Amino acid sequence: MKLIFQKQYLIVLCSLFFLWSCEDELQQTKKKDGEQLLKNTSSKVSLPCSSPGIYNGMLEFKDENQFYCYYDYLTEVAATPNDEMGEDDLLLEVEQFLGLNSLRAQALAKFEQQNAIGWGSYQEIPEEHWITSSVLRSILNVKREMKVGNYVVKYLNPEFIVTVKADRAEILKKVEALGENPSLEQIIELDPVREIISVSSAKNLRREFGTVDFADGKGIRGTPVPLQIFRLGGTVYENFICGSPGKVRFEGFTLSRLSVPQQARYRIEFNDGTNAAAEFMLLPGQYVLPMVEHTYPATNTTYHPTIKVKSISPYNSGGSSWNVVKTYSVFVRSMDQSCSSDARGALQDMVINSSNVLRGKVDYYNWSAFPFINPRSSLAGWTELHHIDSNGNWNRRKDKKTTLCVKFLEGKLYQANFSGAINSFCNNDLAVYIPVEYECKSNTNQKRMEKHMGMYNTNSYATAILSYLTVQHEVGTSDGVNGSFKQTIYGCP
Repeated sequence: MKLIFQKQYLIVLCSLFFLWSCEDELQQTKKKDGEQLLKNTSSKVSLPCSSPGIYNGMLEFKDENQFYCYYDYLTEVAATPNDEMGEDDLLLEVEQFLGLNSLRAQALAKFEQQNAIGWGSYQEIPEEHWITSSVLRSILNVKREMKVGNYVVKYLNPEFIVTVKADRAEILKKVEALGENPSLEQIIELDPVREIISVSSAKNLRREFGTVDFADGKGIRGTPVPLQIFRLGGTVYENFICGSPGKVRFEGFTLSRLSVPQQARYRIEFNDGTNAAAEFMLLPGQYVLPMVEHTYPATNTTYHPTIKVKSISPYNSGGSSWNVVKTYSVFVRSMDQSCSSDARGALQDMVINSSNVLRGKVDYYNWSAFPFINPRSSLAGWTELHHIDSNGNWNRRKDKKTTLCVKFLEGKLYQANFSGAINSFCNNDLAVYIPVEYECKSNTNQKRMEKHMGMYNTNSYATAILSYLTVQHEVGTSDGVNGSFKQTIYGCP
């Protein structure tokens, strides 16, 4: 018996030694990757995790944690320009080391080509791309793709982010074949039962279409268990529009039975005290309910619409009973200062003189790079100097003597560790005041400062929501062009 225990003890020791060895080897690999990247670039920032690989011309991350690690690394790299190398030069070095043909490089080349020609007015000078983050553009390839775990994430257009299982290349090709501006129905019809494709929105985190659980970047979670033998997919969310509050959208609804899409009859009961309801019967060959919009009568109110669905295929043996009945919760906001142009993050201009315009933008958003978990609360400010060149055309100025600054003057965040309507966050007492931050940069045609708002207490589930933020934009050049202005954005009413 003693001999058996000795053998078991040796086995445990050997196993622990093997695990320690593996962990040590993993850490050494990460260290070597970071050192190699540091050695081959001019940036003095080291990568604290392993470098991403290349998969079919796109960056490949093993999971979401590696993605965020690399994103934070690039953010630091972009914040360390010098007299010889600007932000784009530093990011280009990293991209070339990894062998990536990035969206950032493509967008910059197109912009610089047009910038050399000039624009008719400074109002015509655009952002380099509708993906405004230069760091995210430095991660995506020219097709706006990356791979995270077992999924390929494709930024399709400003409206949709599409996530496709990496081993289903033929489905990804079908997504690409839809072009730049497909409807949601066209995307979902490629996978009506939501087992291969998930669709989300960069604009609204709650606007998630798909019943496949994409929360795990490693791709190890499966499809949720259907309700009874039927499964209902779709989403309900507020579509707030300044001047017309109260709008709610019912979008992307499909009914499936055991992975078979169903033609169905839908009844949407809006439950707003007016007995309003809408019924739809899908025609043969239709499986996705078209988008339905309803305007609720009161604001600052939470409504609970109900969706009832019945299959009209032979699978429905329940007679007149509904196969699925599901109730949703949606909060409808009221008109307030968040309807001002400043609060929407609009570009704001200050005409310094007849030849120079300082342009700035401030924004706050809860964003997620892909439809997984952990959206980040971010504050961002952009400053640009536009001027007339020697040919009389407007350009975005770039020279070493120009200094652009973004200053976070003041602001306040609310935090909470629960999910709910925006008013539930804004009414709590856990206010956090944003510290003053000041960043200037020369050798550039624009200055960006982005701050990820982390967790402000020990609760890892804390979520931040903005009350207000004031940003000051400044410019100064050696030939006497200078100016500044402030801009405030509001979040909570």
